[in-house]
Amino acid sequence: MPVSEAQKKATREYLKGLDEIRIRAKKGTKARWKAAAEERGQSLNQFIVDAVEADMVSPDSSQERPQAGGLQLPTEALKTAQEAAEATGEAVSQFVERAVVDQAERDKRSWRMGINPATGKKAGE
Repeated sequence: MPVSEAQKKATREYLKGLDEIRIRAKKGTKARWKAAAEERGQSLNQFIVDAVEADMVSPDSSQERPQAGGLQLPTEALKTAQEAAEATGEAVSQFVERAVVDQAERDKRSWRMGINPATGKKAGE
């Protein structure tokens, strides 16, 4: 079905309110980012925007940050965090911070739907 003139006009108007940014990255980066975005249920575009915005909020891991009382991760979780942080170019602390914030947001959405995010069960089951 061809796109109507009204749809074309609506698209042009929508695009007038957006900035377009082109980025270049090493081969394979797009696929990794796209997979990470899909895991979060996001578009690649939104994933990149969120990452940049998050970095603007807390850009430097060397800034003074509250400590979690010597929190330790299980060996496998730490290894996974280190690999993921290396792939994204973040410090492990930045990756873990982002992972916790992202997961907390997903958990909030689950709770709003009446689902316990830890068990996947509806409340009362």
